[in-house]
Amino acid sequence: MTNYFRTARWIGFGLAVGAACVVASVPAQGVHYHAPSLVGQEWLNVKQGDLDRVLEFKGRVTLLHFWTFECINCKHNLPSYAAWAKKFPSDSVQVIGVHTPELPEERNLANVKRALPRLGIEYPVLVDSKETNWTRYGVQVWPTVFVIDKKGRVRYTWVGELGYNGANGFQQLTRSIQELLKEPG
Repeated sequence: MTNYFRTARWIGFGLAVGAACVVASVPAQGVHYHAPSLVGQEWLNVKQGDLDRVLEFKGRVTLLHFWTFECINCKHNLPSYAAWAKKFPSDSVQVIGVHTPELPEERNLANVKRALPRLGIEYPVLVDSKETNWTRYGVQVWPTVFVIDKKGRVRYTWVGELGYNGANGFQQLTRSIQELLKEPG
């Protein structure tokens, strides 16, 4: 019986891992909801005096992505976030990472700090070690991306890798960003 339960647990784990790779872009058409404010004290890559502007979702489009530095699916999305941060002026579009750890070594702040330059992350990152923001946004899978409009409303959500199994998440979300930039603030 013990082997049966051990096998069943690993099958369940495999299904969960497979589900984590599921790709979904969900436009929140007609169901726009106010993006919960970000909470937490440990911000990385934020210059002194810029935090209030980073926290303000109104007036520009915000790409908010939940990730963790050991997650391979998260790593696959990083070039897209960097491309958006480079492509769009920061006064029009901001990219914010919310690092919510999964593994014990990801809970160590020094490890998170070392991971950012290694991964080429230059945009603001909020360390969410207590999973407060993860819970507030109802995130269930790494990575998850929220696109927030200039009025502070969540308009699109992408769950999983942007390019998984031929998905064109980068192109889809780029079009979404461009559409939201045309809307009044």
